[in-house]
Amino acid sequence: MAKRSSSRPSFSAVKKWGTALNVLASCLVLLALVVMVNYLASRHFVRFQWMADERYRLSPMTLKLLQTRTNQVKVIVFFDPDEPLYASVKGLINEYRLACPRLDVEYVNYLLLTGRANLIKQQYQLSDADKDLVIFDCNGKRRIVRAKELSDYDLQGIFAGKEAKRTAFKGEQFFTSSILGVTDPKPFKAYFLQGHGEHDPASEDEGTGYLKFARVLEDKDIVIEPLSLLTNDVPADCQLLIIAGPRHTLAPDELERIENYLNHGGGRAFILLLNPGIKDVKTSGLEKVLGNWGVAVGDGLVTDGAQAKAGLNNVLYVGNFGQHDIVRPLTGSRLGVLLPRAVRPQPGASPATGTAKVVELALTTEAGKEGGRASGAVPLMVAVEKGTIPGVASDTGSTRLVVVGDSLFLVNAMIEFDANRDFVSLAVNWLLDRATLLAIGPRPVHEYRISLTQSQMSGARWILMGVMPGAVLLVGLLVRAGRRK
Repeated sequence: MAKRSSSRPSFSAVKKWGTALNVLASCLVLLALVVMVNYLASRHFVRFQWMADERYRLSPMTLKLLQTRTNQVKVIVFFDPDEPLYASVKGLINEYRLACPRLDVEYVNYLLLTGRANLIKQQYQLSDADKDLVIFDCNGKRRIVRAKELSDYDLQGIFAGKEAKRTAFKGEQFFTSSILGVTDPKPFKAYFLQGHGEHDPASEDEGTGYLKFARVLEDKDIVIEPLSLLTNDVPADCQLLIIAGPRHTLAPDELERIENYLNHGGGRAFILLLNPGIKDVKTSGLEKVLGNWGVAVGDGLVTDGAQAKAGLNNVLYVGNFGQHDIVRPLTGSRLGVLLPRAVRPQPGASPATGTAKVVELALTTEAGKEGGRASGAVPLMVAVEKGTIPGVASDTGSTRLVVVGDSLFLVNAMIEFDANRDFVSLAVNWLLDRATLLAIGPRPVHEYRISLTQSQMSGARWILMGVMPGAVLLVGLLVRAGRRK
């Protein structure tokens, strides 16, 4: 009788249980390691910047500022996602949010989320023209940064018939400055000169009031105070003196106090002048003070047939801008000005001007006329900057002025026209040196191009359409052949 062959199972029950327990223990150890790593990572969070795009890299100064913030800041990105600048804004804001947990960020597409957009407009007193902006809000203090403030442009191509090219992104400058502004208990202070028929910053009158102008300043966390210089000097805490369309001549003592403020305190002034040809408007007396700063102010009405509003020669749609930080972002936009007078660099600057630099901001075309006479391109506004005065403490900084030969273009009825509001915002930022307040420079916008010859293009086409798919197919065939063996 043949022997029964005995076969033993390859895995006994003991071995099976031992293997199962070993696998279970390994899984538990792995799970414990994952939990420990996540526990440590949550308390020692470190991010590394691998991307080469500088637009999204936060400077050490910004990171240090964010670490010291203790208040919760609401950030509303009020943008159309199809706006070319949106990607840069969103990418940078995300870096802020990751670096500071106290930032509460909300993205609002005002074209899609109309209900939410209307609530934001009502809450922050935005007009229908206000769009593509970022709002920073902390305990009622708010700053609004608009898209046109965030770029530098290369204008050289315009003269060759090309579009202006965006060369730098200034998001970090303005976003960090805004966060500091809404969380810093000490705001900026601006004084409106009164007593000479100037525009009233509290008036809702459409033709003369400056209420909307005042709201632009409030959006930038600037406190507004009225000022009379008949018996008082310019206050020591004045960081911006605004002279908005005086209709009557200033007294000699007032002019002297303004000149002292500019000469001995690193003063900042926004001066808007009415044309003396307007009824009941007299020469302000500021013309002589401005002459000492290298600025010549004309008396005649400036017209321009090439930029005049249809049927109204007294209204100009100015789109010819100079080379200055204030107006570079306005390329492709227009300013609507009413009854302007010329404001230009003085031909033979006074010795008292010293190192003052006067730059034209906006001009007519070559068809411009001053007082009815052909004058070519007539400047309508200038920016003036002069370095620290010898003998004055270095922390006073430079003296800065923006002088405009029109004040009516910023009244309530006109400030919403095209780029008028943007001009106010840019001018005030420059006067207060806010863009460089934190010494954060603009980030370059790089363009990458691949230039190939015809033969190189043919080679690339063969690689993409033939070699790469063929290599994948060959690997597949080799694997299949190996399995068949």
